[in-house]
Amino acid sequence: MHEQLFFALVNPIVALIFSVSFWLIWLRWREYRHLPALTLAFLCMGVGFVLHDFKLLVWPGEVNLAANILYVATITLACASTFLRKNQTPPIALYLAAITAGALPFAWYLFVEPSTLARIVITSAAFAAIAGITFVGLNRLTDKTLADNLFAAGVGIAFFIALFRPALVLTGILDIDNGAEFTSSDYWTSIRAFTPIMSFLVATLFVVAIGIDIVNHLKGQADRDFMTGLLNRRGFETAGAEAIKRDFAVSRLPAMLVADIDDFKKINDTYGHKIGDAVIIAVARTLARHGGALLTARTGGEEFALYFNDVDRADLQDAARSIRVALSQASVPGLPEGYPVTLSVGLHLSYSQESLNDMMARADKALYRAKSEGKDRAVMTQVRLHLAGGIARPS
Repeated sequence: MHEQLFFALVNPIVALIFSVSFWLIWLRWREYRHLPALTLAFLCMGVGFVLHDFKLLVWPGEVNLAANILYVATITLACASTFLRKNQTPPIALYLAAITAGALPFAWYLFVEPSTLARIVITSAAFAAIAGITFVGLNRLTDKTLADNLFAAGVGIAFFIALFRPALVLTGILDIDNGAEFTSSDYWTSIRAFTPIMSFLVATLFVVAIGIDIVNHLKGQADRDFMTGLLNRRGFETAGAEAIKRDFAVSRLPAMLVADIDDFKKINDTYGHKIGDAVIIAVARTLARHGGALLTARTGGEEFALYFNDVDRADLQDAARSIRVALSQASVPGLPEGYPVTLSVGLHLSYSQESLNDMMARADKALYRAKSEGKDRAVMTQVRLHLAGGIARPS
């Protein structure tokens, strides 16, 4: 009796612990949209086991349909959370198709031709389909991180379990009808015994992945400018150096745009630093929205840098033009109507294996030219040619 009560309680308790854990993490990190889904997933699992083991809401006959629905909700929510984590829309239509494809034959073998074995196989197939859809989607992601792989591993374990347990039933290793009721069968005993272990393993993978996400988030905050939300100089140099390596490896031409707010000291001296900060924020917002760059950073007080890849000189000039036009139409609270906030811009397109610092230095020279030629303009570095094997090539 005590042993049965222990098994009846252990699964709900384990599920509740993880549900509460994910909820508490979410209370601190509200931007992690996948945590509410994980919280609900483990809550559904725990409630499902309570309903099943304590024979609550049993219908129809000896089948606990409510518990089965909660189990389906568990795996669907857990799988959907992996897409929400990447700010992607979960494949709801595919999930619903898998659930519907399983619900119809499940209903047949529940109401028309009752068969416990058929229902086990059908439910497991639906679980495997949902996990399989998710696993394929996760493996299509590019630039996967360790956290991405951990989430994929958790989904992969769920897929394996969904196939492995019914296989044991079909081969006769696990008995679903040993002369007693279903909840006393070898099959259900294995579920109660191994589900805590599997839940702990999968949930631990998710928790570790979330921990990695949090560490990366904190690191990312250290690489961000507090006022504008753009990369700071350190973050830009780190991300830019990595981007250059990738771009040169696939023969993409990197490019640099550096910008400086014209007469910014005059704005500060005339209207105060609070208005000056508003100008910086307005410029940062304009650069982020209209620059079309891979990386956008505030590298100094009123200085900014944008990193592009796979562009040509015309594209780079168009980006500078779009930024200057958008900025001319922007309004800054505290400045007089029509007050001109302008930028001097330096542009550089790299044709050779330059470092990020070299690219910034050359773009800075073009910026100084823009300043000396009257400000409120964009100047591009000249194309230098060097001989390689007797052929003139740009550098």
